Formats: sequence, structure tokens, C-alpha cells
Amino acid sequence: MDAVFDVERGRRFGLRSADVPTTYQTYGYGADEEDVEVRDTGTFDVEPAELVALEAFCGAVTARIEAVMDGETSNGVRQRRARRLERAARHVLRAYQRTFTNYVWPQEVDELQLDYVIALEALLASPKASHAEVAAKFTTRASALFLSPDTQARAGAEAKVAYGARSSYVHGDVIKGPPNLKDLKDQKERHKAQARWEQERLDELHRLRKLTLQVILRWLVLTPSNSTDLWKLVDEAADDTDRGRTVGDPLRAFFATTPPRRLPPDLAQ
Repeated sequence: MDAVFDVERGRRFGLRSADVPTTYQTYGYGADEEDVEVRDTGTFDVEPAELVALEAFCGAVTARIEAVMDGETSNGVRQRRARRLERAARHVLRAYQRTFTNYVWPQEVDELQLDYVIALEALLASPKASHAEVAAKFTTRASALFLSPDTQARAGAEAKVAYGARSSYVHGDVIKGPPNLKDLKDQKERHKAQARWEQERLDELHRLRKLTLQVILRWLVLTPSNSTDLWKLVDEAADDTDRGRTVGDPLRAFFATTPPRRLPPDLAQ
């Protein structure tokens, strides 16, 4: 690592480039053994043999982002597409900035869910759609970007839960705690039940984060360069038995060019 971000509640974060965590590694054996201080690898580690593939993947994604953002100075669909991507990226980054390593303050889970749902809506909602239409199409469009029945069902279920939490939050409803908490007389059991419930909410948030990143990547791969917006393609794919062609073929072509360590489950089948 070359630098470290400190993230605190309230969206305050600072870059520490001169104070990188270190660890000690032992080299040699016996009398020749020596402890050497080295930079910590952090939570994201890339082996040298995988670096070329990662650079190729990042380059391919960057090229697609730049192609979309080039439409920012245009009119019509291309401009709207650029604004949607910018808005989605802003909310995803804001959610990341309020995440401390893999831990999220339980009080902020509902707000971070809202950021991820806004990012998904920015990419999946059709222009001038009513609130009812956005709600009705949200889960089907998210699941239509996946190919196998199990990944479609999982994406749809996660999107449905997230949109329900989003609606509760924006309408001022209180997210209820564990349903049986008051029935537990032992204080330790109440603490355990509360901790389990908080962990379930955090797991739900992390699943939503992964879904959002997958949707963003697939949106970038599938977004056409002509005047047709992606939501039309997704709606057609949702009702199309030949989804493998409209959705699967472009995704397989992308990953064939920049092969990852593991293909997404629905593309590996």
C-alpha cells in the first residue's frame, strides 16, 4: 500500500500517505533468520501473475466509462446516459466513503441502502417514468441482467428487499429490530439476538453492494452506442427466451477479452 484513507462518520475522511501500516516478515533460517519490516498488503491483494489481467480489465472498463461520458456534451439519450452513470457513481462512492473497512455503523445501514438503490435506479429507470412504474420495473430489470434462473431469482430478491427498505426509509418509517427481542428475558440472549439482527442487516447491505457493482458493470457492457437506451433492451430481455443472445453474448465477449480469475456464476454455466 502507498497510502491509507481514514473514514469517519459524518463523511469525514483523510488521506495519510506517509503513515502506511507495516508488518514484519521473517526471512532466512536459524542463525541467518531476520525480521524485515514490509508494507502491509491491506484487504485487497493482487499477485504479480494476475496484475496484467487486472490492468486489462480496468482498461476495458475505463474505455467504456469514457465512451459513455463523452456523451455529456451531446443532447438526448447520450447526454442522459452520461448523467445517469455520473449519478450512480457518485452515490456508490459516497456509500464506500461511509464504510470503515468491512464494518458499517448499524445506524447508517438504511442510508447506505438508499445510496445503492439510487445508483440502481439511475441506471435502470426509464425516462419520465412514474414512481409506480419505477417500483414495478426495478426488480425485473435488475434480474434481467443475469442469465441463470438462480442468479435471476437472487438478484430479483435482493433488489426487492432493497427497494422495500428504500421506500420505508424515505417515507419516514422506522426499521424495526429483532421481532422476538422483548420476549427474551435473559439480557445476554437479548444482546445476542440484537447482534445477530445487526449482522443480518450488514450482510444484506454487502449483498446489495455486490449487486450494484454487478449491475453497473453489466450496464457498461450492454449499453448500446446508438440512440436506444438500455432500459428498452432490458425490458425485451426480461420477456425474451433468447436472453442468452441479447444479454449473454455481449457479456461473454467482454469477459473473453479480459478474462477474470473466475467468471460470474451465471456465465460460467
